[in-house]
Amino acid sequence: MKKTLVISVIINILFILFGGYVIHKKGGLDYLKQNSAKLSEIQQDYNLYYKTKRSIFEIMPNDTNKIIFLGNSITNFCDWRELFGNENIINRGINGDVINGVIDRLDGILSSNPKKIFLMIGTNDLAERNTIVEILSNYERLLALIKEKSPRTRLYVQSILPTFNDQRRNNDDIIAINKGLIDSTEKYDFTYVNLFDLLKTERNELDTVYSFDGLHLNGKGYLIWKKAIEQYVNN
Repeated sequence: MKKTLVISVIINILFILFGGYVIHKKGGLDYLKQNSAKLSEIQQDYNLYYKTKRSIFEIMPNDTNKIIFLGNSITNFCDWRELFGNENIINRGINGDVINGVIDRLDGILSSNPKKIFLMIGTNDLAERNTIVEILSNYERLLALIKEKSPRTRLYVQSILPTFNDQRRNNDDIIAINKGLIDSTEKYDFTYVNLFDLLKTERNELDTVYSFDGLHLNGKGYLIWKKAIEQYVNN
């Protein structure tokens, strides 16, 4: 009995030491504080904000022939209708949303047979430690569903944006995902919009001229975005 207890204690100590070593290599207490805060934010957004916004969207008028902006907080933060001066634009971005979150609410989006959808999603999937393969697989499923359920809708797949100083969203991973999105959009005859290159520095990081936090865009960033898609919105 004592021998078993000693072995158990030794295993627990080794586990704690290994965990401490990993945390130390990643930045120590600063790493823990940063990641626990960000993870809490994502979970809270998805559980409360997501459900609240989704329920509001479900009671809104379901008019046809609309232009829908679909995505996470990066989409949600902008008043697209006012930016373009177009009353047919509807914002369906939800803070903290992920690809499967969009899939879960897709029926409500497509039931009105929208004329166009401008989609940007995936950065929070990276933050939740999904692999590139998983993200592209889920994205492929999303695109296939849109093609199947609303074949007349013109879909514009907008690249995942670069980030700055964000350990959970590696820009090399984002570049790899965006390359995969190019192939997927061609497969389903959708349009790919490369916003990444318009907002990056020479080091493939989000230019801080366009962001306050290295993830979300400021007004200057949204003007770059607007210019890139203006021809698609107005035609």
